[in-house]
Amino acid sequence: MAGALALLSFAAGVLFAQLKFLPTIVLNSADVIGFAALCWMVFVVGVMVGSQKEVWHKAFQEGWRLLLLPVGTLLLSALTAGLVGKFLGMPITVGAAIGSACGWYSLSGVAVAKVWGAEIGLVAFAVNFLRELLAFCLIPILAKFSRLAAIALCGATAADTTLPVIAKSTDPKGALVGLISGGLITALVPLVIALLSWLAK
Repeated sequence: MAGALALLSFAAGVLFAQLKFLPTIVLNSADVIGFAALCWMVFVVGVMVGSQKEVWHKAFQEGWRLLLLPVGTLLLSALTAGLVGKFLGMPITVGAAIGSACGWYSLSGVAVAKVWGAEIGLVAFAVNFLRELLAFCLIPILAKFSRLAAIALCGATAADTTLPVIAKSTDPKGALVGLISGGLITALVPLVIALLSWLAK
């Protein structure tokens, strides 16, 4: 249900903008409104997680195993995208750089374009944007089978945009694991892209 609503909201936004149904002041303030809404949703998730003290205890009992999800997500994303890119005629490092962004489309588009050109940068932007959009739609479905699979799909976005959907589709522990995983991936993504760009030279 949450995924369908997210997709519907996105489609409605595109339609309203194309048909010019929205006042200019709303269009000009879209970034500010979106950021404020995101901050509110993450705040609510924080309240949910903070009110469950045993969740923190259980999560930190995992210790170093908490690192397995973000590191595994990042490595598998880069490896899979590298192999797909190779199949499509790209160098493995290019495909791996696109995949290693893990849904962080705003960074990937710029970072990849600086090294491999605007065309590849646009591909990186589109691929990672689609990953985030798919995450919104698939989190509620995946969470019924595996909480970790749902979080892994979100990649870097598990720490911000998709966090509210993770919290709604799983439980407070799932939200906390998503926040930690997404935060670590977000910290690692620029380093991995920089490493891949160095290897490509």
